[in-house]
Amino acid sequence: MKIVICGFGSAGYAALTSMRRINPGAQIVIIDPKEHDLIHPCGLPYSLEGIVPESDLTQDINLKRMGAEKIRGLVKSIDRKNKRIIYSSEDGEFDVTYDRALISTGYRPLIPPIKGIKDHLNKSLFTLTSINDLKGITDRLEASSCGSVVGAGAIGLETAFAMKDKLDKISVIEMKNQILPGILDPDISKNVEKYVSTSGIELHLNKTAESFSGTPDLYSVKTADIEIKSDIAVLATGFLANTSAAEASDLEVCGNGIVVNKFLQTADPDIFAAGDCISGWSVIDSSELKAKLATSAYKQGSLAGANIASEGTIHPYRGSAGTFVTKFGELEVAGTGFTTDTAKAKGFDVLAGKISTHIQPDYFPDNREITVKVIFDRSSGRILGAQAAGEKGTAERINIIS
Repeated sequence: MKIVICGFGSAGYAALTSMRRINPGAQIVIIDPKEHDLIHPCGLPYSLEGIVPESDLTQDINLKRMGAEKIRGLVKSIDRKNKRIIYSSEDGEFDVTYDRALISTGYRPLIPPIKGIKDHLNKSLFTLTSINDLKGITDRLEASSCGSVVGAGAIGLETAFAMKDKLDKISVIEMKNQILPGILDPDISKNVEKYVSTSGIELHLNKTAESFSGTPDLYSVKTADIEIKSDIAVLATGFLANTSAAEASDLEVCGNGIVVNKFLQTADPDIFAAGDCISGWSVIDSSELKAKLATSAYKQGSLAGANIASEGTIHPYRGSAGTFVTKFGELEVAGTGFTTDTAKAKGFDVLAGKISTHIQPDYFPDNREITVKVIFDRSSGRILGAQAAGEKGTAERINIIS
């Protein structure tokens, strides 16, 4: 069996390990444009902060020893009739045959249609999704005294904390009325907002960035009613599934990614898809899940790889709980499942329990406080979600609930 993996991130790597375990004799080819085998994008804000060396964000894993051939190229489309994958490289356009294939092309940053973006992107305005972005932001910070981050999700807050000690002033602009929207309930978010504000970051909630001004360098970010002076700005406005190869291959795609069945097969039974490029679903009620997380991608890749390499029974993917953890400054924030609003919108009769307490017995030195909230369905008692915030212990508690 000849298997081709299109894109090599969390899902592609997990798929490779499963394929090798299930079918040691399979011929495996990986097509990926990166210089290194793997990049760890979750570490980019922490490298910007100086916590993680940039060199630790990339990894080469000796694919030849794993019995896999790597082609450095970008998958353009799949000729499904003739079972050929078309890719481009520095030397031109080529193709490779396959028996079964995995599309694991990941995500791309969402670039909103804000006035002035084209004038400043990759000059004084950046996303933070690659090593090149990291280098660009680091260089620009040397000539900057004030900056802004657009978006108060996990990446936005991690980036703001990474930049705050390198600038005289840093602001975060968020169009929703809370930070970590869709991740935290407002009562938990308010506690986190207090921590962010007292850490020296200026929060502008319920504000939408409408333009980036300045010629040639960025001067400010404007909303409808305020102007925030910024020599540098970072867009942390979310991610979109990278579906271009699937679309070019006439595979079904929706707004959230490539459409797959419960076995992670596309409309073509010999082509599977996994990771941030697919339209995933919740383990709670099988509804569409928009979260793009490495944890989910890894699980999907592991299962898809096993199904691709199998000569017999294949197994279904149950879905993701959307479990995440982030840390900015000394604060950890973690969550899993639905928020209260999301659960209500899905028709559940929601109740919640919340406690703020110490993580150790009161007599232990260097104790820390944590707040944990558990959301459940009143009629069935089924757990629907949970959130936690504190200096230590959030991930451990949320992992149990997940």
